[in-house]
Amino acid sequence: MWRGSINEIERIREIIRIERGTPQIGALAFGIVDRGTNIIEVRPTTLCPLSCIYCSVNAGPRSTNRWAEFVDDPETLLMALEEVVRFKGTKDIEVHIDGMGEPGVYPYLTYLIRGIKEIDGVSIVSMQTRLYMFTEEELRELAQAGLDRINLSIDTLNPELAKKISGVPWYDVNHVMELVVQALELGINVIASPVWLPSINDNDMVEIIKWAREIGLGSGKLPPVLIQKYIPHKRGRKVKVRVMTWQEFWERIKKLESELGVKLTATNEELNIHKAPKLPKPYNTNEEVKVKIISRGIIRGEFLGVILPLRNTAIYDRVITVIADPRMERILIENQVRVKIIENDDNIYIGKLA
Repeated sequence: MWRGSINEIERIREIIRIERGTPQIGALAFGIVDRGTNIIEVRPTTLCPLSCIYCSVNAGPRSTNRWAEFVDDPETLLMALEEVVRFKGTKDIEVHIDGMGEPGVYPYLTYLIRGIKEIDGVSIVSMQTRLYMFTEEELRELAQAGLDRINLSIDTLNPELAKKISGVPWYDVNHVMELVVQALELGINVIASPVWLPSINDNDMVEIIKWAREIGLGSGKLPPVLIQKYIPHKRGRKVKVRVMTWQEFWERIKKLESELGVKLTATNEELNIHKAPKLPKPYNTNEEVKVKIISRGIIRGEFLGVILPLRNTAIYDRVITVIADPRMERILIENQVRVKIIENDDNIYIGKLA
């Protein structure tokens, strides 16, 4: 049934397939995100069949601000990733597959995981997913390809509330729970990662923790559940709830730990997160660059461009999101323009026409 939702997206929004050779660093929507640690984020697609009520990136068929979706080229992504891993120079790289969509619907996922695991220096391949889209056989294929851990997005065990939160009537949390058991049997570690929505799923936090502990989620230094605080995002969907302060959130986490006798936090050391060489920023803010516009961006009024000239290396080549009037689409796409860079945090480039 989830495939029907992808078809729905195709009817209302352009799906852009990133061409082979396109730079993989510079955009939030696809490619590679490096934050200066041994964790490298890989984002293969923005597609998502759900329309979760709190989605921070406004994904899914009900998105109100997207005018395009992206599906990345797996070969290009793997070649760029291999360069980045080599640049990091450490043998304990964790590649985390996530993104502005649901990575589980990426059509080349098994191929991608297998390719990542073959890169020298990669020790762990993990993925953020709601898991619902897989069959038992597909999950087995992911395990055989080398998937080590699933960070499971699951906000309730109540079937009706799960449908409400996911924004679709066909979401089946019982199927997800069955797949979790199978994943554990296949040797894939699973950590539950619910978002705490005050007054909506308060009691569900306790149920998720008890369930996770009972079936054996987490392993070694990793807890079975890592609860996320709900944070309204500027462009995301917002839930009408009283947002907890960070102090209140951590006090509640500590209370749950005490009452249930289970660890619900993890340090960077326990998660094996440490600093590793950060990719250079080849372009500075306020610098003007020559850009070839190649497509729409993910949000209306944004376009995707390639900064020229290319050096044919992932370490220095960049894509950039260019803010411009959407009515200029026919003029901009496939043409070269001058762009002033206004942001480059974490090598995510945003610019506006110069």
